[in-house]
Amino acid sequence: MGDVDNRALLGPAFSSLLERERTVLGLRFVAGLTQSEIAERIGVSQMHVSRLLTTSLRKLREQVQVAPE
Repeated sequence: MGDVDNRALLGPAFSSLLERERTVLGLRFVAGLTQSEIAERIGVSQMHVSRLLTTSLRKLREQVQVAPE
């Protein structure tokens, strides 16, 4: 699957996340920050960032169910 296809699939699912979830995912996977750096930036514990990432990624997986090729 190409980048365009991935964006088309993830766009609506990503938009459905809470703003904080989108922020944390962006900081982690776009900006490349560590969980500790994200925690410091948004004012929560590293453990809370870990939970936010887990929850956000689970929500994305549930919404984007791609059939194997």
